[in-house]
Amino acid sequence: MSLNRRLGHNGDIDPCPFGSGFGEVPPYFAGRGTQQRAAVKCLDAMQAGGRCEPCLVFWGPRGNGKTAMLEWTAREARSRGVQVLKYAAVELETNEQLMNGVAGRPRWTERVAEIFLNGMRRRSRPQVEDALYDVLLRRLRKAPLALLIDEAHTLEPSIGRLILNAVQKLADSDGAILLVLAGTPVLADRLAEMDATSWERSQILPFNLLSKQDASDAIRVPFESAGRTISADALAGVVSASNGYPYFLQIWGTLLWGDVGQSATPVTGRDVRNVQPDFDRRSDQLFDLRLRELHRLDLFEAAVAVARAYGNAQDLHEAEIATSLGPIIAGDSTSQDSDSVAATIRRLERIGFIWQPGCAGPDCYSRGIPSLMDYVLKAASPATSATSV
Repeated sequence: MSLNRRLGHNGDIDPCPFGSGFGEVPPYFAGRGTQQRAAVKCLDAMQAGGRCEPCLVFWGPRGNGKTAMLEWTAREARSRGVQVLKYAAVELETNEQLMNGVAGRPRWTERVAEIFLNGMRRRSRPQVEDALYDVLLRRLRKAPLALLIDEAHTLEPSIGRLILNAVQKLADSDGAILLVLAGTPVLADRLAEMDATSWERSQILPFNLLSKQDASDAIRVPFESAGRTISADALAGVVSASNGYPYFLQIWGTLLWGDVGQSATPVTGRDVRNVQPDFDRRSDQLFDLRLRELHRLDLFEAAVAVARAYGNAQDLHEAEIATSLGPIIAGDSTSQDSDSVAATIRRLERIGFIWQPGCAGPDCYSRGIPSLMDYVLKAASPATSATSV
């Protein structure tokens, strides 16, 4: 439940269940039943002393609820007596940070000293992977363990390899450990760089845009659970404006909850129109940041060309995207071949402008945020538009 609160008309504190902050768990996790069931199945198996998938991978563009799902998984784990270690990848950039995180500095220091002395006696070098395995094993002797890592697409490959190998070894022998990784579409490439084949046996769960029904439920259910009503035209307006983007739905929920204020007052289409300017300001702030990113990475013209190619479509095949990029790449004297086109597609995928959720085959790409493409086209200058397809 969000700590965001507003005063109702009667002066009482009216708690707003929606939250548009970083990684807040929504009041109703619409459209994420597959991911929730996968996590619960593993946690229940661990609680019962059985085995589960050693690794779950949550992946998708930013703002689709991966961080919130990690927090939801952590809560579910704790409620079952499962230990939780939860980190952002930036907290695990070195071997020392990794070991201090999973064990605490005193025990890590003592364990390194022990390994070093034993290694000297055996004339072998101390192995951090052995130390990590040992520390995690000691934790598992107390209770099952869930290790959750956010922004895993930024994880150093050497660190990721240590974690994956240790978790797989423990899962093979004990089974009471679960690793959950969350990251952007580039996470699959980063995992491949780790050269640890165990991740290929993970359950990979995409976080895509929500369907119209799920987007409607994300707003409707929290309102109705609080005894408040929201009209069909209001829901239709929110669903249309959000494009099924979870982050935008939370903004809409927060604005509508605070605008109406009194629980007995129904939310109508008029309320949606009243807060539309506030929503536009919030969404434009996000889009401005993404636009700066495209310019900084010299991808703006490519993004305009791809956005024009999509038109009203949600998905395109790679060949269609490549065709749209041809004139842009040809105009760059430093990159004029098919490899450069493919590299540009990968770069657009890396920042979540497009991505591959398995929509209609391995060469199919979906929009990251549909309305971002509209914003990019709006921001395109006449000169840029003239060179776009």
